[in-house]
Amino acid sequence: MRGWLPFLFLLLCGASQAQRPHLEVPPQGSPDRVQLFGTVTDSITGKPVYDCLVEYYDMAGERLSISSVNSDGQYAMYVPAHLPFELRIERENGYRDLRTSAPQIPEGTGQFRLDLVLHPK
Repeated sequence: MRGWLPFLFLLLCGASQAQRPHLEVPPQGSPDRVQLFGTVTDSITGKPVYDCLVEYYDMAGERLSISSVNSDGQYAMYVPAHLPFELRIERENGYRDLRTSAPQIPEGTGQFRLDLVLHPK
């Protein structure tokens, strides 16, 4: 058992260094800071879909942020302006995976609404 402890320690340290930091959001009051928000709905009923996760990815395909969806189907997160990105909802029970690319948000935009629609399987 003792022989495994140093190996386990090195493995855990290496894994933590390999992870990319979370999304770096500009400070409050910056023209590059945008509140991204929207509603997640069912494509057939139009009703909110809740208890799922909206994931923010950069264009290289790395997940940088996650927002949970509340009981009204709403999500929100702060993101930087000037960077194209993709939002994903994956493995949501009963729905097809969603991937939607978003345009760069212009500087000075305080809020940007992006509603998402899930399609049943």
